[in-house]
Amino acid sequence: MDTHPASIQALNLAAYRANAPAAFEKLLEVLPFSLAVRETMRMRALADLGALRMPMLDVGCGDGLFWETVTRNLPKDEGRYLSGLLGIDINARELRLASMRLHQRGATVEMADISNTDGNTGLGRMGGSFQTVLANCSLEHVPRLEPALQNIRECLTPDGDFLLFVPAPNWTDAMRVKQRLERVSRRLAGLVGGALDGFFQHHHLYPEFVWRHLLSGAGFKHVEMVGIGSRAANLLFETHLPPAFASFVVKAILHRYPDTQLDRFFTHSRLFKEFLVEVETGGFIQRDLRHPEVIEYFIRCRR
Repeated sequence: MDTHPASIQALNLAAYRANAPAAFEKLLEVLPFSLAVRETMRMRALADLGALRMPMLDVGCGDGLFWETVTRNLPKDEGRYLSGLLGIDINARELRLASMRLHQRGATVEMADISNTDGNTGLGRMGGSFQTVLANCSLEHVPRLEPALQNIRECLTPDGDFLLFVPAPNWTDAMRVKQRLERVSRRLAGLVGGALDGFFQHHHLYPEFVWRHLLSGAGFKHVEMVGIGSRAANLLFETHLPPAFASFVVKAILHRYPDTQLDRFFTHSRLFKEFLVEVETGGFIQRDLRHPEVIEYFIRCRR
């Protein structure tokens, strides 16, 4: 992998723990409110690790918005913040957007299918190159999961970290609208849950013991997991999900999310202030993976 000669050794995300309001405000500049809630929780969970070691591979980097928002909270004197980061994806249009956003920040992006077993795809030359591999809610969308996990392991250095976020199997059960529908008809509630999973193209929705089995079977060691979710965070996500669907449509046409000034009005609500406290304290991070408010798993393991 071609890295910048001034590559940083690690990427510190402490800002997402120290100043949650500012971090969320910067996310809201580029994301719908609902998605900003989820990304804030993920970044806060990553901040607990101290720093992300470079070089790093981002599996399913998409349009690069995640890393653009990360760098908005870094000190201005850190220069090419993302030198040593390689993002891969299979969507050419998303990669073009990622390249425009991240090139000046030192990152590189390229098209690659992490589940491809063809040695001529370019994944082979990445073998043993990365201190960190991150899959931020991407592996649940990959139809062929087992070869993807094997390729990821091969990309890591011997002491490298694999970090992944995946949805909990029954994440829609935490939604209040589904809970109310279940009182009327379980089939109707199941239809709503299935429609959401279909919209988000979830191929893999497994309980924690299945993820442990899959990761251990692929050769990963020291598999650690926590749950992500809380009443306040889940209510904020669900309440703002309908306008987020409209934002998805706009992004499909204009290649960017619309700037909705109305979203900033909701940052003054009591529920949002409760959420910010949880971000700063880590209150939404659940050690009990069966907690009813858990909607995602954050998994850390080593090669």
